[in-house]
Amino acid sequence: MRILVVENDRLLSEALERRLTGAGHAVDVFATVADAEAAWKIAPYDLSIVDIMLDDGDGRALVRSVRAAGLRTPTLMLTARDEIGDRVSGLDSGADDYLVKPFATEELLARVRALRRRSAEITASELRIGNLLYDPQSPSLTVGDRDVRLTAQEYAALDKLIRAGERITPKRMLGEHLYALHQDWSDNAVETLVHRLRRKLLEAGATVELKALRGLGYILYETEA
Repeated sequence: MRILVVENDRLLSEALERRLTGAGHAVDVFATVADAEAAWKIAPYDLSIVDIMLDDGDGRALVRSVRAAGLRTPTLMLTARDEIGDRVSGLDSGADDYLVKPFATEELLARVRALRRRSAEITASELRIGNLLYDPQSPSLTVGDRDVRLTAQEYAALDKLIRAGERITPKRMLGEHLYALHQDWSDNAVETLVHRLRRKLLEAGATVELKALRGLGYILYETEA
């Protein structure tokens, strides 16, 4: 997923970035309401993690602002105070869940997975196309009776493509899903990753094809067995 983290505690934000990146997500980290709001309105985030207390404002106001703009990004709110009023106000601002500091990063990752499952785009715990079975929660991929190992970025690309269904995924959209704002990437990097994923599917005997449509993007579709 593409995840936005809004946290002004440098040590915590760095720890979250490491864990989320290690789990295969593209992560953008901001410490202020102003920077986060600007990024939120231009980047296609799949999920956001927002602290209530920020240097230049309140995380709840930030969430209310983006909700008013029509952005429905699933949001986990962080709070340092375990009081009912803080939790209620966070949820009322538009957050989908909350987590009280200090917390174990394993719990945060579990909350992230839960929000992902509850998002409108997720319709099943496992996704199938042809003889391909993809479990986004593990993540894991089985082709026929074979387990296929992918890199974190290859899983992220497969996730985006399989959820697109019969829609074409433009190359730039795929790149924005795979890379954070601070990461330099090129069309060639996306093409190379797609080539690796296509080769692994072919070698595993997948009855799906990952096709590049010149000037349009990519599509994953079922072929004859």
